[in-house]
Amino acid sequence: MSSLTVTFDSTWLDARRKDGVRVVRQLEKWVARDEAAKLVSSSATSLTIEMKPAHRSDFTEALGRELIETFGEESPWQHVTFAGDVEGLDVPRFQPARQKQAAEDPRQDEDPRQDEEPGQAEEPGQAESQPKRTENNVKPVEAPPPDPTKVVDEICESVPVKHSREMIAYVRETASIIPMLQKLGVASNLWHQHLLLAMDEGYGRSDFLASLARLYAAFGLLKGDVAEKTVRELILCVEAEESDGRYRVTWQEALDIARDMARSNEKNGVSRAVLYLDISAWQGKLATSEVKRHLRWLNRFTGSFLVVFRVPFLEAHVLREASDALNDILNVRVVAVPPLPIGDMVDYARAEFSEQGFTLAPEATDAFEQWILREKGDDSFFGYKTMDKMVQRAIYEKARMNCAAGTEDRTLCAEDVLPFAQSSCAGDDPTAELDALVGLEAVKQRLREIIVQIQTQKALTSKGRKVKRPAIHMVFTGNPGTGKTTVARLAARMLHDAGILRKGHLFEVKGRDLCGRYVGHTAPKTSAYCRDAYGSVLFIDEAYGLFREDSSGVDYGREALDTLVAEMENHRDDFCVIMAGYKDDMETMLTGNLGLKSRIPFAVDFPNYSRAELEKIFFLMLDGNFDYESALKGAVKEFFTKIPDEVLNAKEFSNARFVRNLYERVWGKAAYRHSLHADEPLRILASDLAGAAEEREFKHLLADHASDRRIIGFSMN
Repeated sequence: MSSLTVTFDSTWLDARRKDGVRVVRQLEKWVARDEAAKLVSSSATSLTIEMKPAHRSDFTEALGRELIETFGEESPWQHVTFAGDVEGLDVPRFQPARQKQAAEDPRQDEDPRQDEEPGQAEEPGQAESQPKRTENNVKPVEAPPPDPTKVVDEICESVPVKHSREMIAYVRETASIIPMLQKLGVASNLWHQHLLLAMDEGYGRSDFLASLARLYAAFGLLKGDVAEKTVRELILCVEAEESDGRYRVTWQEALDIARDMARSNEKNGVSRAVLYLDISAWQGKLATSEVKRHLRWLNRFTGSFLVVFRVPFLEAHVLREASDALNDILNVRVVAVPPLPIGDMVDYARAEFSEQGFTLAPEATDAFEQWILREKGDDSFFGYKTMDKMVQRAIYEKARMNCAAGTEDRTLCAEDVLPFAQSSCAGDDPTAELDALVGLEAVKQRLREIIVQIQTQKALTSKGRKVKRPAIHMVFTGNPGTGKTTVARLAARMLHDAGILRKGHLFEVKGRDLCGRYVGHTAPKTSAYCRDAYGSVLFIDEAYGLFREDSSGVDYGREALDTLVAEMENHRDDFCVIMAGYKDDMETMLTGNLGLKSRIPFAVDFPNYSRAELEKIFFLMLDGNFDYESALKGAVKEFFTKIPDEVLNAKEFSNARFVRNLYERVWGKAAYRHSLHADEPLRILASDLAGAAEEREFKHLLADHASDRRIIGFSMN
């Protein structure tokens, strides 16, 4: 077999990605259709393919046609190089950087240290940061200034800049203007052009600020070593008691720091480049006289450093209002950085794995996306920081598995990633899993009808019938523990298997997770959740929480619902929204928002489980895990018989969650008894159930204790 590695120019890939074209991902699928070729591995910029030697020419010719026809490249090899078994192929070949440089300048083949004095060799990492000295250490030789063009290119190829069209535009425009300001003798004008950075947490803010300092240093605008601290980062508090005086500060403390920076820079000829002020907490108050007064004082101290204000990624009109308020006093330009979509996050992870010598296999992409969705599900996802954490965890677990297997495998397959993802193996049959669920017969039938209706619509359309595809958004109503989340997860996979959804993941959030913390934050936050769920299911539990004001009296929930309605309509064929909650609360929400109700054609009600079904669920948990005496069956039946009807039908009754808690308490009793009599086998007895039933969480439910039938507080998560 022959192996070919096809590498694409990263600048070209980034440009295509900004246009919504994912070259490597599309070519992975293209290679998979070639029966004579096998995709061995892929990274953010390359593909490695195995094939028979005789197929190499046909493969490269077909790849060239694909680049022309699919990606519109008139010269297909303009952005591509090949490595591996390339002998005899008329294709551009990969050339290592040193060989390429040597080919351009034969003098580079000479020993780069041939002019050094003895003992002059540098330690690794010192070449760029320390000046060279003579053997006698008499006088330091100043290192040559960095090439601004090279520095700009390196910045634009670095994280996070390369993932943001807005950041790249700002860096390159600034780099083009600085020389002109210097020629005109007004370079200090740069320190009067400030920034409003709209960016969520974790998307590379500190790296971007450091890149700006490095950019200014490349043009000689900073004094001293740029590796020194050139950025001061502060978060502006609303209340004085929230301040720590160092990182979280009041406006007055921030102004004092700005004054000290100005004095120090005047004395040292500019040594601090950037003052970063997180004004998120003040975002809705920027037009007030109090803030305007603070900004006027801040403007007195600027002139030798850049001020970067930061707010979360906001709606355009809210961001414009914030910019207008700041521009009343300062010159401020907006750089808005939207959160990365799921696909770009996977590409980032691939590149990070590659940096450390590992490969994320193409078939592991879906599992890795599921893992990202799991990380994002609790509203605590921090962009690149979370991605870095995931990469490091995956590598550690891979090393642990290698130790157990005695291998040194560096390819992360789907099996390596699935344990971190929230759904079960894609090879499982979701329809069979649905059928195996206890009860829920009406729910199962309703879900089958929905899928058959959409499949029928697709078949009719293919025959020329003008039958509009129905929206697939749904409402799941029912009490806790009735299986809503489980069925939603199975529905996502069933819709995928039926060809209705592209991916079939489940992205689970709470209703209030869609709400932002500031004016203008909710709509982009809700849209970001929807974008992540394109091709999959967005499951919104406790969705009725959107139909109420928060504690501050601001109705962010209605704003989230309005944004959600637009997303559900504009992308009705590409993702499914399932809203879940108590039946009466959900009906109230839908009645109060007719636009939402009209876009959700399917309502599925999840009834409380009967006594017999609860009993069956208990033994499904028990069977296969523990042995038990025959008397336990009668004891379990009697236990559920004693629970009054008003308890079983109550809104607060937690159904299967209640059974799970009972099961765990029962085998916990058995485990403790077994620890006292280790010579006896671990076996569940009727007495273990009786012991658990005497505990408060269960005792007050039984009919024998009808005098105390308070049901508030026993719904257990």
